Amino acid sequence: MRLRNLSAGLAALMAPWTADAQQSPVTLYGVVDLSLVGFSTEERGTSLNMQSGVQSGSRWGLRGSEDLGGGMRANFQLESGVLANNGKSAQGGRLFGRAAWLGVSGGFGDIRFGRQTSVSSATLADYDAFLASYLITGAQTALLPYNANRADNTVAYWSPSVNGLRAGADVSLDYDGGGGFQTGSTNKLYSAALIYEQTAYAVTATYEGARWANGTAQSAAMARAGAVRQPDAYTLAGRVTVDAFTLYAGWSVMRNGSTIPAVPSPGQRVYFPGSTVHGVMAGAAWRSGANTVMASWQGSLPGGGVLARDGATHTQQIYSAGYGYDLSKRTNLYAIYGYMRGAWSDPSWHQSQYAVGMRHRY
Repeated sequence: MRLRNLSAGLAALMAPWTADAQQSPVTLYGVVDLSLVGFSTEERGTSLNMQSGVQSGSRWGLRGSEDLGGGMRANFQLESGVLANNGKSAQGGRLFGRAAWLGVSGGFGDIRFGRQTSVSSATLADYDAFLASYLITGAQTALLPYNANRADNTVAYWSPSVNGLRAGADVSLDYDGGGGFQTGSTNKLYSAALIYEQTAYAVTATYEGARWANGTAQSAAMARAGAVRQPDAYTLAGRVTVDAFTLYAGWSVMRNGSTIPAVPSPGQRVYFPGSTVHGVMAGAAWRSGANTVMASWQGSLPGGGVLARDGATHTQQIYSAGYGYDLSKRTNLYAIYGYMRGAWSDPSWHQSQYAVGMRHRY
């Protein structure tokens, strides 16, 4: 009898919460990704450690959507990065450093307000055999716009798809702060993407540009590098699927520096005022049942400006291979290897990175 009364009491207590959830469901989700990672470099020799997020950044999050009627919905996402190897928060300790936005969608498209990944970098991950991840094997190594660029105080818009064609654009008028739209003294980020997608192929053209404000750490670093210039990047990428094979290609033109502060690839520089760097990538993936095999080649070709004056004009190449096996719909194993040959300032420099890991999604 006591158990029956307790069950009835709990049911009564949860009733209002259940009703609210039925009207506006909220999903708890996440990823736990852990690997044993090896690095072999000229400077430090060989080392082995444990690392979180080699395939996908470890995270947990909440997302939800409510029907507002008339074909409109209210949507939100709160996503927190986690370093699964030590339990600390990622993204500099932010509670919801990966995403924190609110928006509405409908026949007009999708508009979002808050911290989110730029339209450009969110698009490009689908145009790489390594999904712009997996250490140096991902296309973000030579093609810097493939890096996930998350910005605060962002307004983003995606159009609806019309016969496979859609476009997106965003603007952050306070890229890395909490002061809101203080347009005169804050860093800014702008990006856009145009996508044409069909069943067997897709192409995209993207733009991303940062505007470092006077007096910020970024403008000071740019000045130390040679001159205060504003970084821009243009990318053209595509993929084609034939049976079990998908072929990928990408080309980026990057001017003056990376649009992500202090996130250089090994052997490169963050700030290169007056210089232009071309990044190229070609890759392929074979997917059959539970098996995935990936391979790619990347090249980074710097020239002009401060890089030419410093003699940092050498081509850098990255050769990559990987394998994944699905244990279930939510759990998989992977192994990857990447070899980097040449730094911009030293053609004989080289580095290897490799990892064996497991990823679980819930």
